Amino acid sequence: MEQHVLKEDELVMVSDEQGDMPEGRRRLGLYYRDMRYLSIFEMTINRQRQRPRLLSSSSEQNYVCDIQLANPTIELPDGNTALARTIGIRRSRFLKQGLHERVSFYNHNPFPVPLQFTLTFGSDFCDIFEVRGWEREKRGTLSPPTLAGSRLTLDYVGLDGVRRRTEILFEVTPSRAEIEERPALPVLRRSSTFLPEATETATMTVYHPSCAQVSWDLTLIPGKPISITFHILVSEGELTPMAQAFDRGLADLRNSYQGWLSQCTRLETDNQLFNQLLERSALDLRLLMEPTPEGPVPAAGIPWFACIFGRDSLITSLQTLMLNPQIAVGTLRFLAKHQGRKVDPWRDEEPGKILHEMRKGELARLGEIPHGAYYGSVDATPLFLILFAETMKWLDDDRLYQEILPAAKQALEWMERYGDIDGDGYLKYFTRSSGGLRDQGWKDSRVSITYPDGTPAEPPLALIEVQGYAYKAMREMAQLLRRKGEASLADKLTERAALLKENFNRDFWLDEKRFFAQGLDSSKRPVETITSNPGHCLFCDIVDEDRARYLVLRLTSADMASGWGIRTVSSRASRFNPMSYHNGSIWPHDNSLIVAGMRRYGYHWEAEEITSQLFQASLFFRYSRFPELFCGFARDREAYSVPAEYPVSSSPQAWAAGSAILLFQSMLGLQVDAASKRLYLTPKLPSWLQHASVRNLRIGKGTVDLYFERHDEDTSFKIAENEAGVEVVIPPR
Repeated sequence: MEQHVLKEDELVMVSDEQGDMPEGRRRLGLYYRDMRYLSIFEMTINRQRQRPRLLSSSSEQNYVCDIQLANPTIELPDGNTALARTIGIRRSRFLKQGLHERVSFYNHNPFPVPLQFTLTFGSDFCDIFEVRGWEREKRGTLSPPTLAGSRLTLDYVGLDGVRRRTEILFEVTPSRAEIEERPALPVLRRSSTFLPEATETATMTVYHPSCAQVSWDLTLIPGKPISITFHILVSEGELTPMAQAFDRGLADLRNSYQGWLSQCTRLETDNQLFNQLLERSALDLRLLMEPTPEGPVPAAGIPWFACIFGRDSLITSLQTLMLNPQIAVGTLRFLAKHQGRKVDPWRDEEPGKILHEMRKGELARLGEIPHGAYYGSVDATPLFLILFAETMKWLDDDRLYQEILPAAKQALEWMERYGDIDGDGYLKYFTRSSGGLRDQGWKDSRVSITYPDGTPAEPPLALIEVQGYAYKAMREMAQLLRRKGEASLADKLTERAALLKENFNRDFWLDEKRFFAQGLDSSKRPVETITSNPGHCLFCDIVDEDRARYLVLRLTSADMASGWGIRTVSSRASRFNPMSYHNGSIWPHDNSLIVAGMRRYGYHWEAEEITSQLFQASLFFRYSRFPELFCGFARDREAYSVPAEYPVSSSPQAWAAGSAILLFQSMLGLQVDAASKRLYLTPKLPSWLQHASVRNLRIGKGTVDLYFERHDEDTSFKIAENEAGVEVVIPPR
């Protein structure tokens, strides 16, 4: 199902392609701080309440949605007939402290047309977890809509004592209004299509709240457009924000997006389709930015994950250091502030552990779920350390170093004291919270970590990619600390990392399969299913050179590489399902880390092949946007098959957007060390790129402009501007 998505700060809108939110369409709505403030929003015309006919619609610019509609055939009271597609109807909307919409009518008939225009509003004020299927015994008080002049109010007082309101302000007072009061009793509905990780049909609770229908009696004169403008404002306990002028608000948003792009590195090539993918990624990252006192931090994705997730924000920040290192700065500061402080089993919290997920809805405020600040991820803590070390390579910011260092040392202590449950040197997870996640790596659905016979592996589990993250975290922190004068701690981390690498290549290696296990189970037995997870270990440099060759060979074999990218699990696995969430689908972020690892180990052709597959897949997605994931069907070139979308994938999604940036950086073999003023380059443009440029690349306190050109199988480069004063180094690999 096509949908429109807008997000600005903490406000999120998800509508159907006509701009409506029909009752009963589960994921649609206007959301604020993890609560749905509008669940019914429909536009109809005439007394028969007909939906206009859709002609076109777009939210490509991310900050504005424009929808072009037309009338069905209308029989008029005077005997005339307004034929279909003789009245143009245009809906334009944006988000800025509310949803602002203008509906314009254009009569192309030679006679006036009387028209009744109706908008229907209603809200169940459900928490996002209720929308996803969380069952509640009690809810707060939902009042019927009230209309006073040109102001319609929807009101809910939650069990947390917070009054939440949706107020719709009409610039033209409606001709009439009807309030349909309903008891908002729960209705059970069986479904399995609206949750991203759903593996079976579930019984969900749906509420049918009271709603208001407001109408205008219009007379459309030929050649004289009529517009109705209204503002949907939301509030949580505080005063409702003031409505602003429509045109001024839209101009402010446009300027904000232009300002964002001007802060980012300018990435361009001679391939306009690839440029679209790069620009789409930059625009999506702007859309997903979540305002915090510590700076903007990327939310994970829309609609289900429109909040800060530690793992997602960290990986996104790593992917986009070349684009805008300030994303990493905001992420580090926010996660350092909210680092675990105590042992709290309900939240899976431990001292030094990095946050997994932070929610602000009614259920989180009441403590019915642990997600007000939930720490159930085993990988966020080492990823935090990696991002800290990498960000220092880019910025060499002493003030940021001193600010984040205490949190980094606490994270290192967590890895040793809490992450390694039994002292064997491997990070593991075991869920203590009754409301927490059973699996706590990035593949966190219930059947994503299974033995070859399909049986789920039992925690405590040591996931393979997490050991790679731990190794990279210790190695890079050792280098950073040594440069800053803390040699003793650096030496300790270097020794621990070396021991981890030795044990890792012994314990996770499957000699008969010439591949690595997905993890070690509670009995230290390898989980031998062939998955994409070991590919992350190439990114982390933990794989022995002689084994990297076999790893890359299998990842690019037909059972793993679909022709559109690398699958999460082999097509030969018993649990393989190309339409599943984690067992055969293709995740762009997963592929981007694997490609970056292939380049690090010198497998340039393989990296280029997977990058090309992903780029070709992107051409088939709306707005050239990488979704969170898509189906892992094999590409059939003879039948000209196209990649299949995963029906409830988040889109836009942060680390999917970041994937295009990391793929481009990997092509260039670009790494930096601002402290030593060095820029490392091993460029290899693919066959479909001849030229590329990187302008306003921030390194330390200066910037660099780079140009690349492909000559047959080689790629040359030159530095056009070098305000950062860096020296270019071509590393041996």
